[in-house]
Amino acid sequence: MIQPLSDEEKRRRILLDFCNDYSLTVKQIRQIMPEATDRQIAEWTQRQELENLDIDGSIRYFRRAARNLFRINREAREYYLDKYGDDKAARTKFLAEYLPQIVNEADRREFRFHFSLTVAPDTVPDGETIRCWLPRPVECKYQYSKSAQSMNISTHSSLYIEKRATAGMPTIFDTYFEVETRSFHRNDRHSAVDECFTSADLIEEAPHIVFTDDIKRLSAKIVGGEHDKQTIARKIFCWISDNIVWAAAREYSTIDNIPSYVIRYKHGDCGQSTLLFMTLCRYNGIPARWLSGFMLHPGYENIHDWCEIFLDGYGWMPVDVSFGIQRYSSDDDVRYFYFMGIDSFRIVVNRGISGVLQPEKIFPRSETVDFQRGEVEWRGGNIYFDKFDYNFYIDK
Repeated sequence: MIQPLSDEEKRRRILLDFCNDYSLTVKQIRQIMPEATDRQIAEWTQRQELENLDIDGSIRYFRRAARNLFRINREAREYYLDKYGDDKAARTKFLAEYLPQIVNEADRREFRFHFSLTVAPDTVPDGETIRCWLPRPVECKYQYSKSAQSMNISTHSSLYIEKRATAGMPTIFDTYFEVETRSFHRNDRHSAVDECFTSADLIEEAPHIVFTDDIKRLSAKIVGGEHDKQTIARKIFCWISDNIVWAAAREYSTIDNIPSYVIRYKHGDCGQSTLLFMTLCRYNGIPARWLSGFMLHPGYENIHDWCEIFLDGYGWMPVDVSFGIQRYSSDDDVRYFYFMGIDSFRIVVNRGISGVLQPEKIFPRSETVDFQRGEVEWRGGNIYFDKFDYNFYIDK
């Protein structure tokens, strides 16, 4: 069970995310859209298309609010696309060529993966021990390890390391592993015979997977009178793909209930949209469980979240609601590939949310839901994201 944050620590994290004032936000907007007017900016602020909070009587903007505006607001988004083009055009082109090849035949890849976490100099006193947990692959049907290190089967698969800090020097933790991955599509049902689910895949998991009034109302709107589980799940997938835009996210630990946040603001990153999808599925009696780790599509390597749902006759099927509908294709197998399908450019680290690291962490985690960026602490407390950085790369 994840340790709750104190009110003081939650406030500190919110202040780190909402660190921009009005003048800086306006400057960032006008670097992209010079003709943006004060009236437009006021309207975007009022509608929360420029995400902001009133903190101690002062409006503070999310540090990534300006760029997010050109994803969230339709007119601003069209302006950005016309002037600068689509940031994801190259990935779309890659998927348009790649996905048709793997609908009926699994693709297998080998990745040599390097990950490092660097704690800033003098974060802790000289000679103090820093405890570190680094992500590593988990055993699952989409991948297996080719490294000497065996893969962990806990909720969060981690490698634990301790090092002593040296004054004036960064403390660096790193790991390397080799993993073979495979794509998967709903046409491949070979594993369904041996798969099952448990009650844990159907129940609420507070604070985020909760059957709130927001969830109940949205479910009624999406599902209507449908009873077939696969059809319901696909309806939810399509609704999120059509109505929730991707936007860079504030830290999950600062949000009381992520699905309600996504419903309210109509945007979310991969994990936020996935939590909404999972909650709606579970509310409708469809087992759902979290998957996350890294996506490694050429030029778009990043941390990433998706999930699985359990359907009779299929077993556990991957769903990436953030990748969503592939609108460039008229072939349904490609168009809806990420509903019950996944590509091989993934490394899975987590199978569940808010689990316990091994050995158990003493202080509250920096990331209270997921685990990809690593975690660090010392005997004086947790070391938050503002005091460490992470990096990963793939051997070509």
